[in-house]
Amino acid sequence: MKRVFFIMPNLGGGGGERIISILLNNLDRRKFEPHLVIIKKNGSNVFVSDLYEDVVVHRLEIKQRIKISFPILIYKLLKLSKSEKPNVLFFGSGQINALIAPFLFLFPKHIKTIARESNIPSIFEKYYIIKLFYRHFYKNYNKIIVQSNDMFKDLHNNFKISKSKLVKINNPVDVSYVKKKLSLGEDIQLPRAKINLLAVGRLTYQKGFDELILQLAKVKEKNFFLTILGEGEERETLEQLVLENDLQDHVCLKGNVENPYKYMQQANALILSSRFEGFPNVILEALVCGTPVLANYCLGGIDEIINPGFNGDIFSFQKGDFQSKFDSFFNTKFNNLDIKNDAIKRFRVENKIKEFETLL
Repeated sequence: MKRVFFIMPNLGGGGGERIISILLNNLDRRKFEPHLVIIKKNGSNVFVSDLYEDVVVHRLEIKQRIKISFPILIYKLLKLSKSEKPNVLFFGSGQINALIAPFLFLFPKHIKTIARESNIPSIFEKYYIIKLFYRHFYKNYNKIIVQSNDMFKDLHNNFKISKSKLVKINNPVDVSYVKKKLSLGEDIQLPRAKINLLAVGRLTYQKGFDELILQLAKVKEKNFFLTILGEGEERETLEQLVLENDLQDHVCLKGNVENPYKYMQQANALILSSRFEGFPNVILEALVCGTPVLANYCLGGIDEIINPGFNGDIFSFQKGDFQSKFDSFFNTKFNNLDIKNDAIKRFRVENKIKEFETLL
């Protein structure tokens, strides 16, 4: 049996953290012993409560920012590796992956090192030194998991990572978990007699909610209601945009909610307005709820998920076709059951976990 240590800064509410929790819970216990290593002392760990009881959790209790405390991080990981003797170290946070890459030679040779890239580094990463680490040291991992063709091309073309190092595995969806959450708690009520739009994600520049609000302000017939789930540093900016464009009766910044799947199931459409993504879990989860998706074309596998006319459509803020795509989207009859069944067939964790296990 192989001991696999999944190393994360926290296990908070983001998409990357959700994927790690899915892997921890669904690895074959006859072959693997799953461990979670939480690096930071502070921060959200909401997904820890979802982990099965047999997942062993180690806490490194690092207080400072990782960029300045990574020597301590490496020391603690080396110490943990010596005492716990893992077979695989699985690093799941892009920036930390890059910071640790130059020092992988310090770990015992028999330990396999795997990095799961979580975004498009050439766009997402703003620190020059970390981009250098990507370019010169990321190749030190035994294998690097990418989620989309766009991510594969980015690491190969822009950071010269050998194709033999890269393994593409789409994100899995834990369908049983989604169904369980849909059966729990009170049903939510979205505004009646409206086209209910849903957007989900941290309120950051990456997610493009500012551009979405500006585009919705141009829609002639204001028969829609947009609910945005999530929190982040751009909340005040977005609230101001709503006021400036007189959309108070059409846009609600709901904040973080415990059960976003209830909203996904009730919405007429999920809108993804991101400027870039890794491989957006929120789209997969919405499709599993049977909800069609209208997505901005951005790097991150959108065209690998959306089949226009069947489970949604793709527009482009850059090309300026949001208005026409918005109108045609709501004149299209989508089959919610077909959308759900297709998403389950393609992305359910029971199928995808085999690809991860083969790599481990």
